[in-house]
Amino acid sequence: MTLTSWRLPLLLWTTALFALLSFPFSVCAQPSGGKLPPASGPATTTSKTTGNPPSTPAARKTVTPRTRSNIATRNTSPRTAKSALPGGAIDGKWWTTGNGFGDSEVVFTQTGPRVSGVIKYADGRTGTVEGTLVGKRLQHRWTNSSGSAGTGWLELSWNNFLGGPWQNAQERNGSWTLSRIEGTWCFGGSRTRIRRVTHDARGRLTSIAEDGTPYEGRLEGPRMFLDSDLMTIEGTMNFRHNRVEWSSGFSWTWCGR
Repeated sequence: MTLTSWRLPLLLWTTALFALLSFPFSVCAQPSGGKLPPASGPATTTSKTTGNPPSTPAARKTVTPRTRSNIATRNTSPRTAKSALPGGAIDGKWWTTGNGFGDSEVVFTQTGPRVSGVIKYADGRTGTVEGTLVGKRLQHRWTNSSGSAGTGWLELSWNNFLGGPWQNAQERNGSWTLSRIEGTWCFGGSRTRIRRVTHDARGRLTSIAEDGTPYEGRLEGPRMFLDSDLMTIEGTMNFRHNRVEWSSGFSWTWCGR
C-alpha cells in the first residue's frame, strides 16, 4: 500500500470522529424549554405564582365630604307630622257620681280625638258637651237647658273613671266625676257568667244574668244597689282593678262594652 492510499482512509476516520464528538456540545447549546420573547415589542411579565398577568389596582373611591347642602338634599320628600292619638277611649254611656254637677248620664261619641256628648239629668234637664281628648285628658265645654255652661277637663284615670274640675261665672271650683257602669261584667271574673248591665238618667239599674234572669237595682251617686234573692246588696267600684265588689262577698270584673 502506498503512502497516499493509507492517508486517505485515516483522514476520513479522523473527520468522522471529530464530527461525532462535536454533536453533544451542539445539542447542549440549544434552549431546554420555555418560550422566547417575540422579536419585537416589550416582553410580557408573568406572575410567579399563578402565571396570570397582574391585575390592575382598583381605583380609589372618591368620598364626598358631608356638607350642609348635600345633607339637606339627601331626602327631599316632605315629612308628615304624626298626629296625636288619643290615649284612651271614652265613648259610651257614663254615670255622673255627684260632686255638685247633678245626677245624670252622659253618652259620649268619640271620633279620633274629637269627643261630643249628650247629657240627660235625673231632673229632666238636658245638655251637651264638646271637647278634645289629648292623651287621657278631655278638655271640654258643656251647656245645659237651664242656661248654665262651664269649661274644664276630665281625666281618664282608670278604664271606668273620669274626673276633673270645671268652672263658670257662678262656680270657680266645680268638680265632675263619672263612672262607666253600662256594659258587660263577668261574675267572679268568669266569661261564662256574663252580666249585661244598663241604667237610665235617673239611676235605675238593670242586670241580666247569663240565663236571662233580670235583676233590678239603682245608682245613688258613687254607690250601687242591687236587689237579689229577697235582699239588697251594695256594690263599691274598685277602679284600679276594674271590679265591682259586692257586700255579699262576690264581685264583678269589667269585660267591656
